[in-house]
Amino acid sequence: MKKATITIKTLVIILGLFIFNGCYSSLGSSPSKNSALKNITSTDKEEKSYSMQKTLDRWLKEEWTPSVEKNATIRKINQDKERDFKLQEYVDKVKVYLEENNTSSKDVHWQKVNSLPVIGK
Repeated sequence: MKKATITIKTLVIILGLFIFNGCYSSLGSSPSKNSALKNITSTDKEEKSYSMQKTLDRWLKEEWTPSVEKNATIRKINQDKERDFKLQEYVDKVKVYLEENNTSSKDVHWQKVNSLPVIGK
């Protein structure tokens, strides 16, 4: 007569199926039923634009892009849409922007110090 024996492997499989089935059917664990997750990752939710983002967008549109696009080399590089981005391109753009818009570097340091109310006249 054959005895019915349950091996450890069979026991682990049954236990695993029971646990995974319990996690799957749990109300809070399914991403489609998780309202907090939907609030964060919803694709149909309208984006809010805050002050810092608005300021950055305005600065990019009014200052950065016009200053950088004046340089012929950078304009030529930006025309090629299929190129890979290189960090050196960004460094070159920063250099062009600072050369054009950085008025503080044109002032001599000692003139800045002398203009202070305590040291200056």
